[in-house]
Amino acid sequence: MQAKILELMSAQGRPVRAHASRIPLGLLLLQRGILTAEQLRIALDRHRLTALNFGDVVQELGFATAEQVTAAVAAQWACPVISLGERQLELGVRIPHRFLELYGMLPVHFVESERRLLIAFVTGVQHQMLYTIGQMTSCTVTPCFITASEYESHLHLASQASVRDNELVFEQIFEAAEMARITSNYVGQLGAERLRLGRCRDYVWARIWGKTREMDLLFRVQSA
Repeated sequence: MQAKILELMSAQGRPVRAHASRIPLGLLLLQRGILTAEQLRIALDRHRLTALNFGDVVQELGFATAEQVTAAVAAQWACPVISLGERQLELGVRIPHRFLELYGMLPVHFVESERRLLIAFVTGVQHQMLYTIGQMTSCTVTPCFITASEYESHLHLASQASVRDNELVFEQIFEAAEMARITSNYVGQLGAERLRLGRCRDYVWARIWGKTREMDLLFRVQSA
């Protein structure tokens, strides 16, 4: 286990082929007739002076709606847009809530018969995260996009204490030997039947399948 953790700590995950060059969001909104040339100039000037991303800037200025920005961002990544509405997200696959908060994503649909999981993003697809989630859950993972407001509202619903009882996050930086010791202790406590280890950006992720429940241990690691 320690050797596997050391391997994960020294890597960012499976290398992913760089995405094809994307048209800048402002130009795409201009091409779609959502922005005028003058509005694009104003928005770019505003963008340079703030910490906001460009999509937030054009919404703040009233030049585009959330739906228009989301559709354009999705087009940049060649992904579909879905609308969640008010429906409850009851999925058969659990993703650590810490990842959902940190990396702006949300599992939104799961097909049990195909082990196919749809994960929604707001600002951009995190391919390395998708790869690791697929490996850890034995799912085929596909990206899509939702609006920021839908993400926030459904993330809040997923924040209930009962959802997070099976997740333990270690923000202190540990050596691989200590991570292995902690993980081994939980393996014993839970009477584990199965264990998987993966790397999701800033964390080593250990998922333990015990006799009565699953548990996730997330260990923060130094960024490469």
